[in-house]
Amino acid sequence: MIEIIPNWHPIWVHFAVALLLTSAGLFLLRGWKTRQDKRQSQALIVARWTLWLGVIAATGALLTGFWASGSVTHDDVGHANMLVHRNWAFVAAAIFALAALVEYVKRNETRASILSIALVLAGSVTLAVTGLKGAENVYVHGLGVQRLPQLSAHEHSAGEHHAMPSQEMETVESHESEDGHSHSHAETSSTIVSGASVADADHAASLAADGLHDAIAMRDVNALRSWVAPDVLIFESGGVESSLAEYEGHHMPADMAFMKTMEREVISRKVFDAGDSAIVVTRSRVHGVHEGKAVDLSSTETLVVKKMGDQWKVVHIHWSSS
Repeated sequence: MIEIIPNWHPIWVHFAVALLLTSAGLFLLRGWKTRQDKRQSQALIVARWTLWLGVIAATGALLTGFWASGSVTHDDVGHANMLVHRNWAFVAAAIFALAALVEYVKRNETRASILSIALVLAGSVTLAVTGLKGAENVYVHGLGVQRLPQLSAHEHSAGEHHAMPSQEMETVESHESEDGHSHSHAETSSTIVSGASVADADHAASLAADGLHDAIAMRDVNALRSWVAPDVLIFESGGVESSLAEYEGHHMPADMAFMKTMEREVISRKVFDAGDSAIVVTRSRVHGVHEGKAVDLSSTETLVVKKMGDQWKVVHIHWSSS
């Protein structure tokens, strides 16, 4: 598929909004009137066709929006607003789809159904709220934004970049990503820059931590599942994901996309051995350029790793960055 920056969602959205609001305006202004010669007015014909085409465009907007939600970098606050935007979009699309169905059934009548007029009015209100929430996604939460204006002098604050859990994850040798772009990083997940003893670096729990990071950096979901327990509990930026399946459907795609542009330098690692379980604490620096934004973060990771049979698996993750 041809690559659109940041994705196809804005194209479908604007077609849907233009067509549906045009249709609603025609229904409200002229759709309830009947020509004296009993033929359908041109306004009603246009209103019906723009309604039908608008519903098709809205379907495309919903599908591409779902795709975009897993491909753009976002934090927990942005994700919450994204869900609100999605819910309003579903309601608006459902209302207009019902109006389109009613008008298709009554397509030979010379004026619009009163039910259709009420539906397009309600749909227009919900569509306006949907658009407002979509604007907040971009202009407030920065979803899909490729770059910020370059100022002559500025400071980077902790909140300027949306830190993802993957900002604490390791990078690997050059490889081809799922979106077709190759990338490379100098550091590997097993690199310890300073502050970690050989015993800590070679501990089985530490190797499990490296395996987790390698899997995400290489976008290898099967490898990720081999290192992480299904009921893993993940804490990040005040948010909670209570299973591996929830993580895969929530932050994982954005984490993997983010790490293709990042390099990670491990500053220190400490393993607290407790027999069949261990706590792995890692401090690192994550830096690079992502979507036109310079990123330079200090990251802290705490993993609880447990021996399950003959393999150590991560059962709890706590990520934080500043």
